[in-house]
Amino acid sequence: MNNSSRRAFISASVASFAWLVTGGRASGAASAITAGAPCKTKGQERTVKGVTYICRSAKGKLVWRKAPATVQEQVVTVRVLESAALAVGETKIVDVPVPSGGTTGVVVTRIQTGITALAVACTHASYPVARVGNELVCDLHGSKFEPATGAVVNGPAVRPLLRYEASESNAGVYVTIRS
Repeated sequence: MNNSSRRAFISASVASFAWLVTGGRASGAASAITAGAPCKTKGQERTVKGVTYICRSAKGKLVWRKAPATVQEQVVTVRVLESAALAVGETKIVDVPVPSGGTTGVVVTRIQTGITALAVACTHASYPVARVGNELVCDLHGSKFEPATGAVVNGPAVRPLLRYEASESNAGVYVTIRS
């Protein structure tokens, strides 16, 4: 076998081996970045197909990690009642659209100092609350809440009802929901 035949054989063998190892993806281009793949410079950022990766240290090695997504806060303010429809000390339950779609129940109460808006779902088991006397009561397990603040009066619930922004203008009651 002459030298040119040996070179051709070795070169073909190396190319075949490279093809086997890379699955046919061998090229002069840099390898694609994926989460967990090694990187060289901590803090370096690269964007591949719309996904941003950051070189971070994990278990003593530098690897690519997906950058955390930034979430835009969505806000919806809706007129839920006419002002005249809610007397002092009165409570009404209304459905309010949420920014991500659908609706959520909101307990709207007029107190001496203004309007309060609370989530209708009990914080213990997400069962709806209803006004009974001077309290909001969950019929499922008996949790009681203060209608003006959503504070727990009697458990088993331990967390207060979620509060929403409420306002009154142009003879209407408005509730603002953020997500």
